[in-house]
Amino acid sequence: MARLLDLCIRQCTTPLLCLLFVCFVNAQQTDDRPKVQPYANAADCICKPEDTLCKCTFVVEHRLSMVLHEERELVRAVNGYLVKNVDDNKRLTKNESERVITTDGVGSRLVIAINGKFPGPRVDVFENQEIEITVVNTFHTDSVTVHFHGIHQKDTPWMDGVAFITQCPILPGQSFVYRFKAYPPGTSFYHAHIGDQRSMGLYGPFIVRKRDVNGGPGEIIVALQDWNHNMDAETAYMRMITEQYDFGTNPPQIVNTTVSVDNGNFSRFEFKSGLINGKGRYWKSATEHNSAPLEIFKVTTGRSYRFRVIGAMTLYPMRVYIEGIPLSLRSSDCFNIEDNDIGSIQSIIVHPGERYDFLATFTDNIRKQYLLIAETIETRASHGKYHAAEAIIFVDNAPGSVNLAPPNNKDKTCLVESKCKTFNCPYGYTGTNTNNCLNFNDVKNTDPYGDPSKVQGNKVDNEYFFKFAFPGFPGNTPGSVNAREFIPPTSPLLTQPNGLTTRCNEEKCREKGVCGCTYIQEIPGNKLIQMTFMNIGNGSGWSHPVHLHGHSFFVMKMGFGTYNAVTGQLIDESTDIKCTDKYGFCSQMEWADSTWNGGNIPGQNPKPPTKDTIVVPTGGYVVIRFISDNPGMWFLHCHIDLHNTNGMGMVVNVNPGNHPKPPTGFPTCGSFFNNGKPQPDVDSECRTIVGDGNGSLANGSFVFSLLVALICAMRV
Repeated sequence: MARLLDLCIRQCTTPLLCLLFVCFVNAQQTDDRPKVQPYANAADCICKPEDTLCKCTFVVEHRLSMVLHEERELVRAVNGYLVKNVDDNKRLTKNESERVITTDGVGSRLVIAINGKFPGPRVDVFENQEIEITVVNTFHTDSVTVHFHGIHQKDTPWMDGVAFITQCPILPGQSFVYRFKAYPPGTSFYHAHIGDQRSMGLYGPFIVRKRDVNGGPGEIIVALQDWNHNMDAETAYMRMITEQYDFGTNPPQIVNTTVSVDNGNFSRFEFKSGLINGKGRYWKSATEHNSAPLEIFKVTTGRSYRFRVIGAMTLYPMRVYIEGIPLSLRSSDCFNIEDNDIGSIQSIIVHPGERYDFLATFTDNIRKQYLLIAETIETRASHGKYHAAEAIIFVDNAPGSVNLAPPNNKDKTCLVESKCKTFNCPYGYTGTNTNNCLNFNDVKNTDPYGDPSKVQGNKVDNEYFFKFAFPGFPGNTPGSVNAREFIPPTSPLLTQPNGLTTRCNEEKCREKGVCGCTYIQEIPGNKLIQMTFMNIGNGSGWSHPVHLHGHSFFVMKMGFGTYNAVTGQLIDESTDIKCTDKYGFCSQMEWADSTWNGGNIPGQNPKPPTKDTIVVPTGGYVVIRFISDNPGMWFLHCHIDLHNTNGMGMVVNVNPGNHPKPPTGFPTCGSFFNNGKPQPDVDSECRTIVGDGNGSLANGSFVFSLLVALICAMRV
């Protein structure tokens, strides 16, 4: 569109035709979306390409699983479908089944729904389109906020949705209108950003489409979740910091935590079932399940499909694959990547907060169905069950009928001479001689939006180290960054910075070793920033998917420890980084080789891929770079909800003193001490960088097009 307007201005010899042409182009924008599964319904937010402002409403509410809500009837699972609780022969209709939130079919537990859906509705919007989402909190007791994960929020940092960082929580009965531009294009999602509400279902897909791409392969959205049908969000957190029990035994027995192949730990959040788009089945043992309904996708032989996989898990990474089908990796966290001659892959490990797009083609004209499987990377020996999310893929033009309760067989054989390739391992080896581990050192950036040339080289403007771990003394090992347990402020840092009373005292933190405070790192604007996320020393042993708000970054290098090539277990941590604090907590650190300082790091990826969430392997580190061109207060944290709530987060203050001004009437909040002092005001030092903070410039894009044509006409 911009090119057409430019051509109009430069070659405007027939002004009336030009004016009509611009009007025609605006009026003739077509919606060439591919077919997307699950299919949209009235609850979803599907923006039209011609919408100047796309408006949606999210009604956040509590619902019960395995209940027909309007009829107030309990349902049960039988052979992969739902029946009325009173009669196995009363199978629910298609419409009734679609209205039931099944989760894993166990009991009837409290969940969070948006517009009646679990997970929440799909948002489908176009690149740089302005979108307005009104969130209505109908809870009786809980507050909410909604973060749009992966969206940069350029010039609208107060719409980032992080409680007490960028906004006040939305209280019960209140509404909050988010308004921002959708960028970058790709697969993102939205989710709760207060407490651990994501574990109860407060999340959903957020797809941003490029305007110049028509049609394309059919799309299948796969939202992954690990599920515990015994615990709500608050109970899950308390179990993590105390202990978890099996109350089916007498007396109750402690449920042991599990490990991955490198002997990396997983926290206390017992995996009961895996869900895909809110559906899954409970495996009571490695061979017996409860026949709850699975998500079903439809494909046709000879066609390729783009799978958009969203890691909405609370804790567990999942290895995603399709029985017998090679996967062609296309993008991660909205940006295109390409393998370095590794060819097709058998599986992708998805960590909480990550998104992956891959293509899959189904060529067998005889086979009727496949299983899409997302199995946790826990070793089976550490839990003795089958921990996976599953979905049925059925071929509509193949003969036969669909088995709605298929076994968990895997027909992909990995051999020594034909090893399976697994991408995004948080460790060096798989522990077998039939699988290869690949990571972001093995892929290259191919995205036109993510030009790596601006971050390449051996010199950076500013360099920072951040350790994500659980260091500390016995009895005091909270989640932290650089041994600083994050204490949320009581009013938003971005808009009420004068209300902060818990700022870190660096001298006291160094003296105590571990401290609790609101950890903030100020970063100058428009500089080449290098950050090294690390997970070594005291308190390591858990891998952490780290997410940066407000930016996408380039993954320059992943550093790993030393592993046993046979068992896959970690032998030694990386020795590239040296801890310099007196307790060995790595609250202060530096490169072991001082020649690496300032960005002079060997082994950089020559075409570094672009991401916003990256796993930091236990015993290792990740080096990222980005340009600090988005002023605001941006949260940097582990995307495992329970770790984040436990203090594993911090704030990056980009370009202090030059943050955009919030909209008029933006909410304020804070503690009340009855001391005669007012609440801290919205920061009077904030100044507008672009627009008036309300997005009003974007609302006039069509009018602007007409004005350009009129100016063109006046020039003749």
